[in-house]
Amino acid sequence: MRRTLFSLLLKDRNLLGWEAFCVHFAATGRELARETGKRRLATASVGRTTFDRWSSGTWSGRPRGEAAQILERMLGHTLEELFSLAPEVGEPAAALESVAARIGSRWPTSTLLLPAGGPAGIWEISGQQRLDGTSAAVHLLPVIRRGEEASVHGLDQDGLSDLERFLRPARRGFLVGVEEGRDDVDVYVRDAAAARRPALPGAPAAGPIAIPSAYHLDDLSYGILWALTQLDDGLLSDDQALDAEQDLLDTYLSLPRSAPSQLLVNLSTVGSSWMGSVFCARHIQQELVDAREVPIFWTREQTGEEAACWLFFRHKLEYLRALERFHSAAAQTVRVFCLPESAVARSEKYERVLLLLAIALMERCGIRVRVVPKTEYSEVDGVALVPGQQAVVANWVRAPGGVLWAAGSTSSRGELRSYAGVFTDAQGADVLVGEDPAGRLRSLADYLGLDWNWLTARCHALGEYGVAGLVRPRSRLLTVEALDETLLFLGKLGSPR
Repeated sequence: MRRTLFSLLLKDRNLLGWEAFCVHFAATGRELARETGKRRLATASVGRTTFDRWSSGTWSGRPRGEAAQILERMLGHTLEELFSLAPEVGEPAAALESVAARIGSRWPTSTLLLPAGGPAGIWEISGQQRLDGTSAAVHLLPVIRRGEEASVHGLDQDGLSDLERFLRPARRGFLVGVEEGRDDVDVYVRDAAAARRPALPGAPAAGPIAIPSAYHLDDLSYGILWALTQLDDGLLSDDQALDAEQDLLDTYLSLPRSAPSQLLVNLSTVGSSWMGSVFCARHIQQELVDAREVPIFWTREQTGEEAACWLFFRHKLEYLRALERFHSAAAQTVRVFCLPESAVARSEKYERVLLLLAIALMERCGIRVRVVPKTEYSEVDGVALVPGQQAVVANWVRAPGGVLWAAGSTSSRGELRSYAGVFTDAQGADVLVGEDPAGRLRSLADYLGLDWNWLTARCHALGEYGVAGLVRPRSRLLTVEALDETLLFLGKLGSPR
């Protein structure tokens, strides 16, 4: 028999006993009385017979007056929701198999391994060229979505004990909320660290737990989770090595040109990317320290996997802020991406979302982005060009010949003319149409095959809650500050709500 949401919430919160229910009911009534000045709320009570009728799980009677107001505050749902039938939930094993199959088929870079069909298992995440892959512990839970939250329900004492044991270890883990409907399964994700909190007096250590509906698993949230977990685990695995190699960076910064072999250091692909990125950022800033003209930049990232570094590497945000000194009312910094149609066509949707987010970050920072679709420009150097004066070369993305980076600087007139010609051509071939960030980013969404209204609405929702609750970085070298601000920025550019 299907039961009302009211009866299920009482079970989830260990309030099926009349005495325990009355304690919480009275406390909520006193709180409402103080807020509203209505003294009758402070003295409202519920008799045992009435409570038994409400909690029977059927439609046998509904509260009114002060009791209705108190219940809505106490349980966080409207009276209509509380005393309507809760959504139907299928057999737990079937739901678990369904969500594991759904994640694996929609995102081939993910595999959910659930031993013996149980709720706890391993989430394996694989990378491609720039990310090494990783895995995380995962615990699946039944949820019911109501408004802005998906609330865990239906756990007995054994289920709560299992959840508490899952949350205790200080490891990377995710809670995955599963809501099974008639025709589909909706999935919500929350970083286990966000749920690892002290229990309220008299409440189970692991409950009640809710996952914001903004953390619905789709191409936006999956792309963020996919990139950040791999970057985070890669940097943590190299933490001591990266700290020990800081002198190497200082040594090469003193040279006019450098292209050190990756064989010099024993790093993961992510660790090598971080070292190349941080060196190139410092190299460009050092070379431009005396520049008085506004430089223009060419960027080599072509995929979401490559562009994710802009969103999460802490030094990238510091680098963009340092270059703001070139911004003025009379001039705007320009940064060019080469995104051939063939590269876009090969990319999964979640990677294209990451690419758009990285470009939106730059537009939010006041940088005018151009996108060139010409394949022949794919191997143009990463360069900062001060027209007629200097070209600062800094390649680490797809750096040639197995090197960590290839960097230098030139004032040769021939080379300056060559770079200037490429930038001039890029201006004429730009696929971003619009006089403001909203127009340019909307045209970028079209070029990448992304639904602008869906994307901006999801960015708004996720930005309101923040990324850390979905997936929290643990490495000191990462931050979600830039991404949070970019999500809110994109959300404001979307259609009126």
